[in-house]
Order: sequence, then structure tokens, then C-alpha cells
Amino acid sequence: MRKRHRFTPRLRDYDLTDPERKRAYNRGVFSAVAGRYLVITRLLSFGRDRGWKRRLARRLPPLAAPRVLDLACGPGDIAFLLAERYRDGEIVGLDLNEEMLRRARRSARALPLRDDRLGTRPTFTSGDMSRLLFADESFDLVTGGYALRNAPDIEGTLREVYRVLRPGGTAAFLDFSRSPCPGRSRAQLALLGLWGWLWGRLLHGNGEVYGYIAASLGAYPNRRELHHLILRLGFRGLVWQPRFFSMVELTWFRKP
Repeated sequence: MRKRHRFTPRLRDYDLTDPERKRAYNRGVFSAVAGRYLVITRLLSFGRDRGWKRRLARRLPPLAAPRVLDLACGPGDIAFLLAERYRDGEIVGLDLNEEMLRRARRSARALPLRDDRLGTRPTFTSGDMSRLLFADESFDLVTGGYALRNAPDIEGTLREVYRVLRPGGTAAFLDFSRSPCPGRSRAQLALLGLWGWLWGRLLHGNGEVYGYIAASLGAYPNRRELHHLILRLGFRGLVWQPRFFSMVELTWFRKP
């Protein structure tokens, strides 16, 4: 029988509103789930995750050769979609977790020397999305799948996105979302928490592994608060699309 990947830290020992504690927890939990990350995103979404990510990429502006930064890139699934979309572009995936990056780089190396679907292969680098080590106005597009909710400092991360985007550049994110209505928000968190706990228990012997999703969503701005924050920081042209009974949201916005 295949050994389960166990994860022992307890959520109650980490304050997810504290950037350093959240950063430490993320390093541990994503190391534990890296090998099953693509599987669990499909299970939790009833197979819809891939379609959401394709929609995220398709709605980006049709640029000839953009420079694109994919935050919290994980094993690189969005980065590879972006490489298909922008064959002459430069795609950079960034993640805090070395195990995720190892898997993304291995996937990139496994591609044939000539792949008619892709242009330049994505590159992957280690970094904290709240403290980007890129020059001002150095990217045309910034994307992220389940990135903002995992940011140690969401406002700081959005400020960094604004800084590295060129004027007119677009940001696009996919993530879990919760209602501004308190009653509906509690119901969403309870349902997501139960669903995540079940799969954490089955795959890792610890329900808190994916119970973290609901816990982090509870410490994350609700949909209305998130939109207000994005606009307050100076972004414009906000477009959002709810999915999965409004428990998931796709957002696109641009730097003026």
C-alpha cells in the first residue's frame, strides 16, 4: 500500500493573520501536498479547476510577446497554459516552496525540444510574492492561481503586483471566495472546511492539510472587501466572474 504523506503541524498553533507565521505554515503544508497538488485541485473542484485556469488565461489581452509573472506557480500548470497562449512571450513562475518548484522545473525539462503547443519554456524561480525581487514596471501581465489567499500579506502583495506591472498591464487571479453576507459566508466556510478535511484525512492522515483552505479563506477579505482593496490600491477595470456557487472567483484588473 502506498504510504500517505503525513503533515503534523496544527493550524491552531499558527496565526494566519500574522505574515511570518502564515509564511512558515505555507512552507510546510505545500511541501506536504506538492506531490498531490494537481490531483487535489481537481478533486476539490469536481474536475473544474483546469477549465477555470484556461478561462483565466484566455481572457488576458492578446499581446504579441509579453513578459508574464505567475505568482505562487506551484507545479507550473498556469505557467504552461500561458506559454501556450503567448508563444513568443517570456513566462516566469515564482513560488515560495522549493518542492513545488522542483516539480515545475522537472515538467519543463520533460518537454520535447520542439513542442508545437509552446513557444519558450517557462522558467521558475524562488521568491515571496509579498517581496518581489523584480524591477519596477518589468512585466506586462501578472497571474496567480490560489495565490492571493495564500499571500503572507495580501495588501503588500497587491502593492507589489502594481509596482512590477507596466502601465496598462493586466493582473488576473483565480481563488476561493466568500460572500460579504455573514450567514452565507459561514455556510461556505463550513462546507469548504468539511470537504477539505475529508480529503486531507484520506490522503494525508490529517484533515487540517486541506482544512487550511477554509481557515485561510476565513482570514481573507470577503468578495466585496477584496474588490474595494484592489480599487483602493489604484487598479482599474475590475472584472470578476463567480464560479462554483460563488465559492470560487476569477478576477481581472489593470494598472492605469
